[in-house]
Amino acid sequence: MRRRVEAARDIELLWPNGLGTTLAIASGRALAFRRGVSRPATSTPQWSAPRGRHAKRELNAAAVAEWLVGQFPGGRYSGVVLGSPHGAAVHLALALGVPWLPVAFEVPTPEVAAGEQPTADGLRHARDILDANPDVTVRQVYDPVWRGWSGTTAAYAVVRWQRLPPAYREFVADRLTPDAPVIMVRDVSRWLTVPGGAGYTFQLGSRASGLTPGDYYDRSDTGDPGISGEGDPEDSDGERCVDRGLVEDLRRYATAHSHPVRQVLYRHPDVLSGAVADLYREWLREGDRTGNRLAVECGRLLDPWHVLRAGLVPYWTEYPLRSAVRSLTWWLAGSEPFTSVDVFPEPPGMPLPTVAHLSEWEAVAGFATRHGLVDRRCARAYPSGMVPAHHATQALRGHPYDLPYLPHVDPDAALSALAQSSQTDGLLVL
Repeated sequence: MRRRVEAARDIELLWPNGLGTTLAIASGRALAFRRGVSRPATSTPQWSAPRGRHAKRELNAAAVAEWLVGQFPGGRYSGVVLGSPHGAAVHLALALGVPWLPVAFEVPTPEVAAGEQPTADGLRHARDILDANPDVTVRQVYDPVWRGWSGTTAAYAVVRWQRLPPAYREFVADRLTPDAPVIMVRDVSRWLTVPGGAGYTFQLGSRASGLTPGDYYDRSDTGDPGISGEGDPEDSDGERCVDRGLVEDLRRYATAHSHPVRQVLYRHPDVLSGAVADLYREWLREGDRTGNRLAVECGRLLDPWHVLRAGLVPYWTEYPLRSAVRSLTWWLAGSEPFTSVDVFPEPPGMPLPTVAHLSEWEAVAGFATRHGLVDRRCARAYPSGMVPAHHATQALRGHPYDLPYLPHVDPDAALSALAQSSQTDGLLVL
């Protein structure tokens, strides 16, 4: 275990804004999939910058995968969910009673002062990672809008596996019950990137800002220093997508071990959020529950275990953007009314024009027929403050237990429900 911790010390896991697997890692502890069982987790690996801008970065991607698998209790599982980082995917895995494993992780890179090009340092650190890990690709993401509000800009590298790492292979081969399915959840959104060769690509901007790829490159054409990439951008997958090589490797390996592989593809995170919320509501009602209490989570502010424990319907938004609130509003308008709606908008830390106003979140809560509330602590901090990730746990644990617990959802039934959801536009189940 000591070797795992030391090897992963310089890693920051890639989940939106620190989102954990089914483990509430952002809150400093792990919640196992076993209902009602919690156990201490190895502290979240935090990245510390190497000494000097030109210091060599050492990273062992295989050890990161081993650390991730090691967070789950021993024993065998009736399936596993892998794929893109998404809060609804975590809720889906918990409803199935199986683990969720990411297929990428994020490595912060040194701060970039305004006016400087981020590509030189990013390429150097990417080469260090690629040289030590031949089975990964590196996507450097530089977003001067979302991360540059304070006067300095930050870039980060997304390390994606091209093949199943050894720890994941052992998990599929040894810790799944016979014929257990492997479900791959894939973000298939697109972005403009600049290829750098040998597994490295550069991405200017991200959807966290609410802007489009064209918005970033239109600005770079004006000569604004520090935001232009090198070379001509090409249409490519976004940084949250799954490497296609890993998808093929998983299909071959899982099939060889008699585990069927199913895929859930979505074009935008809001589509999967609505489909999983519909699944939860149907599941609760089949178990003679009302399914009429909604919890709207945002970014790091989520706790899948307490949502399940209290019998709530979860809807997760990746970022507190106006576009996300608009999608949520349309989903609510087309759904049967909820008696209660609890909203946890994560403060973005900056009042960008694309960020939803607090009144828009209050309008979401207004869809409730009896009780609608935007969390008070979130409201006080919104939009320029900060709320710790464990606040969602503190707030959701106040809901009473909804006993007895329902049986886990059958994977085939769950995938069928997703395919038949009202959110079928932009969602594909294979």
